[in-house]
Amino acid sequence: MPLRQILFMVVSVVLAIGAGYRLYKTNLKVSHQITTNPSELKVPDFFSYNVHIREFNESGQLKSDLTANEINHFPHNEITLLSSPALWNYSDDLTYWHTVADRGRILPDGKTLELKNNVLITQIADSTPQLRMHTDLLTIDSNQDFFHTDRPVVIFNSHSLMKANGMKTFYKQDFVHLKSKVRGVYEPR
Repeated sequence: MPLRQILFMVVSVVLAIGAGYRLYKTNLKVSHQITTNPSELKVPDFFSYNVHIREFNESGQLKSDLTANEINHFPHNEITLLSSPALWNYSDDLTYWHTVADRGRILPDGKTLELKNNVLITQIADSTPQLRMHTDLLTIDSNQDFFHTDRPVVIFNSHSLMKANGMKTFYKQDFVHLKSKVRGVYEPR
């Protein structure tokens, strides 16, 4: 075997080993390592079914009552997801608000609730529905006793119908502020 062929084979083997080592080192640098820190995982750290959460005010009276078919809490962003949430907000008088939606989430502060998809809010006084509101996104702030949306909303009762883009409702004061493009129909009895 001529020297030229032997030298060619040695150089080829050295280059192949070098290329293999280079690929091996590069692969180690981009390999996906399993994280052991629970806050980096994007899976729920707890979940529950048929949940019922009650919130009381300083004097021990029921302030709100939240039920959901399922909740999932995610530690990486501190958000709790809700399926089929239903919320009851109580006032000092006999007026209360019942809110239902397809989905919802409790934000990291623990006091803000966002409801999405088919959100229906009903004001009930003396066991009779007085006012209904329908939207597709609603944010409820239990610290300030109000809910709001910037999305289209339809408000109706037994003799009127109103449509608007956005609203802010202070449910303890029975005050509704419509933000823009308000249109309404009133039918006297």
